[in-house]
Amino acid sequence: MKIRVLALIGIAFTFSLVCQAQKKRNGNKDESTLTQSQIDSLNTFVQIDRVFVVGNRKTKEHILRREIDIKSGQILTKKLLTEYIEEDKNKLFNTSLFNSVDATVIDLLNGKVDIIFRVTERWYFFPIPIFQLADRNFTEWWVNQNHSFKRVEYGLKLRHFNFRGRNEKLDITAQFGFTKQFGFSYSIPYIDKSQKIGISFGFDYSNNKNIAVNTIDHRLQFHGEEQVLRDRYIGSAFLNLRPSFYNFHRFGVWYSGMHIQDTVAQVNPNYLMDGMTSQKYFAFSYRFRRDLRDYRSYALKGHFIQGEIEKYGLGIFNDIDILRLNGEVSKYFDLGKKFYLANSVSFSVSFPEKQPYRNYSGVGFDGKFLRGYEVYVIEGPHYLINNNSFKREIFSTVFDIEDILAIRQFNKIPIALYLSVFFDQGYVANYPNYEMNTRFTDTYLYGTGVGLDLVTMYDSVLRFEYSFNKAGETGFRLNFHAAF
Repeated sequence: MKIRVLALIGIAFTFSLVCQAQKKRNGNKDESTLTQSQIDSLNTFVQIDRVFVVGNRKTKEHILRREIDIKSGQILTKKLLTEYIEEDKNKLFNTSLFNSVDATVIDLLNGKVDIIFRVTERWYFFPIPIFQLADRNFTEWWVNQNHSFKRVEYGLKLRHFNFRGRNEKLDITAQFGFTKQFGFSYSIPYIDKSQKIGISFGFDYSNNKNIAVNTIDHRLQFHGEEQVLRDRYIGSAFLNLRPSFYNFHRFGVWYSGMHIQDTVAQVNPNYLMDGMTSQKYFAFSYRFRRDLRDYRSYALKGHFIQGEIEKYGLGIFNDIDILRLNGEVSKYFDLGKKFYLANSVSFSVSFPEKQPYRNYSGVGFDGKFLRGYEVYVIEGPHYLINNNSFKREIFSTVFDIEDILAIRQFNKIPIALYLSVFFDQGYVANYPNYEMNTRFTDTYLYGTGVGLDLVTMYDSVLRFEYSFNKAGETGFRLNFHAAF
């Protein structure tokens, strides 16, 4: 009953925000404020003569043409042409292949125009030194783990974006430290002439000498130091279908195998359930995504819809049997005068409710969180959360350092700063007989605060936030990705 009440509260709150923002947005677009000559100018028809793409030294042209909706011979109003160009620029930028995308309209005779898209390619090959934290977020490492450098992971990742100029991605990883990991993955976006079907596959092996074996008062409890406590290996394959510009389907199958030491099962017999020391299963997933955000790394307008079904355990092994449904709806509004509003509702339900501790889910995992609760994991088979942000752009500029650095992929640095006010709310249903973690389960949760978001090149986002939660706890938080 409580989760239904929260759902109604979240839906009502979301609907209120949507109505207010839509009213504001429609007010900004009211053509009654335009003069007749301006309306006539907007309604003037033009015919597309040719569409050019320049600047793609490595990227194959057919990869770019897949993202461009404007075609030679089309007849459009100038207003509609402007909208199409903006959408195509966003689609090109969201391939993550380019630092910048610009468009120019060239007026020709007899009402015809040429369109020129100019792209600046990114640096695609990165031999990346790995030096990162093993924990879920910076606050978890700083507060709960006493910023111990024993929890650092290091190594080398060879990452090649846009492999062969076809937007293929190749990753090879050799990592040491807190988590020893070796793996590779390869993604091909299109394998058919119509560029609608793609595939990806990979393999990963990892082991740990220190792992979370339990949760007490919503804080992960770690165990071990000297010997390897857990080995895990995963092999996966995915089929990706993109029938239109904004709709994506992904079908996946994978095999997971895990072995733990007896000491882990002794500390927590439910780690793999019933004192087991190994877990093997095949899994299947299907995900649908409709993505109309302007920029995926830090959206300011548009919307995002995603639904997913996952089945762990396909009857080949009896170690695990979990069915999980996940969903998310996010909406982003440009309110005008550099003000923006963002709202997101996401949920997850899984069955049966009794599951191995290693497969617990909830708020605090996989990018699902409530701001103000970064130091906690709020585990449960079912949850519903609602994230809200209201922000104002402080400044946005591009620094040209071509005189200092001649490498074209790095000599223009975009930087934008946003002041944000946020309010998150949610509800997490507790696992059966999970008495050690009841403070934030089966109850209404909320968190609020203010922050500064720094957005720069290569999809980098840095968030500085001061938050306040239901328990009256406050603090500064640092995050390295967009809130949602």
